[in-house]
Amino acid sequence: MDETTAVKRLSGNSLHSSSPPSTYIPLIQETILCRLPVKSLLRFRCICKPWDSLISKDLKFAKKHLHMSPKRQHLVTATWSVDQELTAMSCPFDYLNLHSIFYYKSTQLDYSPIISSSDKGLVASCDGILCFAIDERLAVLYNPCIRKEQKLPYIDDLPGEEGLTHYAFGYDPFIDNYKVVAVFWYKYDFVNYQTKANVYSYTLGTDSWKRIEDFPSMFYFSKFSRMSKHGIFMRGTVNWLTYSKLNGLECIVSLHLGLESYQEISLPGLPDLPYIVGDTKMLTLDVMRDCLCLFEVSQEMRSDAFIDVWLMKEYGNKESWIKLIRLPCFGYKLSYTFLTDVVYISEDFNHVLLVLIENGIFKWVVYDFKSDSISSKSSKIQDNLGRVKSKVYVESLISP
Repeated sequence: MDETTAVKRLSGNSLHSSSPPSTYIPLIQETILCRLPVKSLLRFRCICKPWDSLISKDLKFAKKHLHMSPKRQHLVTATWSVDQELTAMSCPFDYLNLHSIFYYKSTQLDYSPIISSSDKGLVASCDGILCFAIDERLAVLYNPCIRKEQKLPYIDDLPGEEGLTHYAFGYDPFIDNYKVVAVFWYKYDFVNYQTKANVYSYTLGTDSWKRIEDFPSMFYFSKFSRMSKHGIFMRGTVNWLTYSKLNGLECIVSLHLGLESYQEISLPGLPDLPYIVGDTKMLTLDVMRDCLCLFEVSQEMRSDAFIDVWLMKEYGNKESWIKLIRLPCFGYKLSYTFLTDVVYISEDFNHVLLVLIENGIFKWVVYDFKSDSISSKSSKIQDNLGRVKSKVYVESLISP
């Protein structure tokens, strides 16, 4: 029995039944549908009107499917070239076998926007929805599985044109909804080089941004933060790498979405980070294994570059920082910055999936600790050397 025949029997309706379909869907049918992949569900919308309504419009079903269905993951890689075009590619991803990335063919997403600068582009992935920053006033949400996008309202009340907006995107458990946060950083006193940061919050389903408490004035965004300064969502909070105006030390500033208040979180016991010609240290904040993660890229004089991976096992507790691994750096080096992103680390720490640019081509690389070797797959050739960013996302029916 093929899949379509089985589904027709399950639905109790012929595809060409002339009788009006019932609006009632038995619980057993809904439970079975919740365990099917998104691709199959999208085909089955034509079975009957109740199924179409359930799959296409029912938010409760979409959330139930997200939690009950097997986590079919994909890797989205966005590359940016100097002509400002962002190209987003996707392919299936098996976190149990990182080498699977070499077996699947990548496909270009329907949505590949024109962005204003290299610090925009792919911001985050949450529950199957991707967030793209277009410019200082505009962000877009897109679900590649159901091919639905939503341009968010423009942020109208920014204080002037000169400034930078750093976005963040994720799920807010306090209201059971998704939020985008935008921090607009600007100079308000050019004589004394004083800066401020206005903070805005957008809740999915609303029609405007909400101004919330300003970013703490004693903190700057980290001068050592590498490439992207977008915020990182973690358990109802947004987190940014910063440094203090008072002592120049690095730390994380966290915004609690429910309380709309800020707190300071200390970094692991890193050495001081002075700028010395010939030396460099760059930091990247991210999430791995549902924990806050810090990548410290270091290159000391007359020595090879490496990446230390730190994990905060208990969110907010400085003592819970642990150093997972140290990786060698690969790929192209630009102004002391290696254009390399750590995408995933295997459960046994033996393999690491990286995405990098090398000789104008971006590659997926799996590093094997035991053999100290890499296997790689080249992908799209860039006409101009650009930047590359990868995120893992899951299949979902959640509509942005």
